[in-house]
Amino acid sequence: MNVLVIGCGRLGASLACRLDEQGHDVVVIDEDETLFLRLGENFSGITFAGSPMNASVLRNAGAANCDAIAVVTGDDNLNITVSQMAKGFFHVDRVVARIADPAREEVFSALGLNCICHTNLACDAMYAALTQNEMDQTLRFSNHAVKFSRYPARGDMIDHNLSLLPLPKGEYPFALERKDGTLELYHEPCRILVQPGDTIVTVHLG
Repeated sequence: MNVLVIGCGRLGASLACRLDEQGHDVVVIDEDETLFLRLGENFSGITFAGSPMNASVLRNAGAANCDAIAVVTGDDNLNITVSQMAKGFFHVDRVVARIADPAREEVFSALGLNCICHTNLACDAMYAALTQNEMDQTLRFSNHAVKFSRYPARGDMIDHNLSLLPLPKGEYPFALERKDGTLELYHEPCRILVQPGDTIVTVHLG
């Protein structure tokens, strides 16, 4: 996949290096070319110094021919503007913008822009660490939260089908975590019997 990463701060550099390590073709744009040092000696992608607000810079960096664009500078307004340019002028379908202001996430999502609000993500992680027991995990996708809960199998559940177990309201069977650590995913139609030592994994869509 050809990916254009706009912004070479800590997030942009980390993302570009990970994509590069996974074999993607990566181009990184930043106005400050000294930031390209963050990419390290093993980075095999291309760096391009220039303002992403300049359409010719985006064009010369290959925006019209890339499969995806990540706009991850530290400026929310810049990220949103460049994302709109990428979709409107260069017709790139997969554009993801980083934003810091939680109040803007819903507004920009309503405009059809795919935004990742790192403030909300960090808040969710901190809240979960403070309030959830270690048997619960919550993941956030755009404006939706998905909560996974884990329950040790009780004696009265043994040899019963996972799909027939009484679960808390709003929770649905997701998987059985076996005693040996393997995970058996639930699907319909499905007959998965609970065994001693199992952990029941449920999902709740928030």
